[in-house]
Amino acid sequence: MGVWIAFDLLIGTGFACGGWALAWAVYVFNRGQYHPLVRPALLASLFGYSLGGLSITIDVGRYWNLPYFYIPGHFNVNSVLFETAVCMTIYIGVMALEFAPALFERLGWKVSLKRLNKVMFFIIALGALLPTMHQSSMGSLMISAGYKVHPLWQSYEMLPLFSVLTAFIMGFSIVIFEGSLVQAGLKGNGPDEKNLFVKLTNTISVLLAIFVVLRFGELIYRDKLSYAFAGDFLLRYVLD
Repeated sequence: MGVWIAFDLLIGTGFACGGWALAWAVYVFNRGQYHPLVRPALLASLFGYSLGGLSITIDVGRYWNLPYFYIPGHFNVNSVLFETAVCMTIYIGVMALEFAPALFERLGWKVSLKRLNKVMFFIIALGALLPTMHQSSMGSLMISAGYKVHPLWQSYEMLPLFSVLTAFIMGFSIVIFEGSLVQAGLKGNGPDEKNLFVKLTNTISVLLAIFVVLRFGELIYRDKLSYAFAGDFLLRYVLD
């Protein structure tokens, strides 16, 4: 059971964070050249988060108690997963609103589209903030495990940052992967986005370099580097 929860929560939502990563690139860092990739990535993220949330609901067992999560007075505010669940639930609704303009344009609902666009800046801000909170909280899950996590991977200060960095790396990577599949499916009839994928690859390289420097810097600073080269099976996972 625990293996499936880890798969759904960490891997499932990790693969679904392409829309969030691109939102930061386009709307926060003002990289407008990536805007053509936003809607496909957002649709994939909406599907991924919805599927991940449904899977987690089933995996944790006693899903008939799920309504209590939304009832004030039953909140377990001391749980890291509570913050994660709140952010994910709200973010699914935010993503639906972010994708709504595409649907309104298709249906010709110009009045609704105009009204939604007036508050879109606020929706986009929420869409950038909420995943940052729950992605960092996923790192905090391992902090709460304490000594049960090997010192090589346990870091009370850096795990949330590592979690956010890996989410960005995986988000940009999955955008390239999904875009490449679309290009292959269209057999060259779609827009040529290879130059955008190349630029995203360069961004991923920079983020990976930052992650490696911080990762090994933390091991050296905390005098834990010896665990990585102890000659046992842990060395294999570090190298991987």
